[in-house]
Amino acid sequence: MTTENGPVVTRSAADFRMMRETLGLAQAWVARTVGVTTLTVVHWEDPKAFALPRREAWDLVEGMWAEADRRAAAFVDMASKVTALAQDDGVDPQPVMLSYWRDPKDHEIAHRGEDVTIAGFHLSSGGMMRLENAACRMAVDRLHALGVPLTVMYAEPEA
Repeated sequence: MTTENGPVVTRSAADFRMMRETLGLAQAWVARTVGVTTLTVVHWEDPKAFALPRREAWDLVEGMWAEADRRAAAFVDMASKVTALAQDDGVDPQPVMLSYWRDPKDHEIAHRGEDVTIAGFHLSSGGMMRLENAACRMAVDRLHALGVPLTVMYAEPEA
């Protein structure tokens, strides 16, 4: 059983940290986005501190998780169908290629003008790059478990 927007049914400090790290979000980035100090986020994740993340922080992380999960599911669905078609034709499927961003500037160039809001927070290009890379990591895990051949290449903006 999972929640609608995340993989966990509780909202513990460890849950928050696991989701934040899986999404590739730095404590400082979460702090800036939510409007708190980095030290506050550190305290939210400290098992000895009684300072649970603010609702807005949970909304942000769970919203980003849900969007990354949605994108990963779409990748997996498409890749699974292509692989099945190849196998039905008696052909060994070629590796499915997924894109992974390495440079925030390249991501900004490729997505200039896009305006994305999750849980009421406007995501910068850096935030969207993290989300897209998290979706790639989720898809890789799922495709590997399904035995779908894959490769990951660095994404680059079109010339």
